[in-house]
Amino acid sequence: MSHFNLKSLLFYGVAIGSVVLLFKGVTAWGETSLKAAPPIHGRYRIDAKNLPGCLKAESLVLEIQQSGIYLNGSLLPSNKTKTPEKIVTEKPSLTGKFSQQKLSMSGAVSHLTSCQNQFLTIQGIVDGNTFKGQINLSSIPKAVNFTAQKEATAQQIEPKSH
Repeated sequence: MSHFNLKSLLFYGVAIGSVVLLFKGVTAWGETSLKAAPPIHGRYRIDAKNLPGCLKAESLVLEIQQSGIYLNGSLLPSNKTKTPEKIVTEKPSLTGKFSQQKLSMSGAVSHLTSCQNQFLTIQGIVDGNTFKGQINLSSIPKAVNFTAQKEATAQQIEPKSH
């Protein structure tokens, strides 16, 4: 009595071959079709000259944390005595998404004393180190355009040693 029947060997060979081909096909499709969101996390200094209401009184920084397409962030005064990193790790006040270079974030303005209890919406396009968008406060009916530049991090500033 043989345990190796030709029909059984053929069945298992086809089953294993099908799984291998399916795996190769899905892997090839994923490598060509699926792309991770580009990194945009960091600090963006906002030109506050034409910002609405309570935002125009301060020089602002938008701190963004990123996990794939999901964003957390805070709108901070750039001259805050408490370090922005400590504020952001305590509780980012903005949440949103980043998809196809378009950023959308909203939430409460909790780190600006002049804008307490206001709801903020930020939308725009990130292109390299420049973020061009619109900011809207709940107390102002019209969105205002702004431009922000990404600040260099400490790693980017350090000179390379030879």
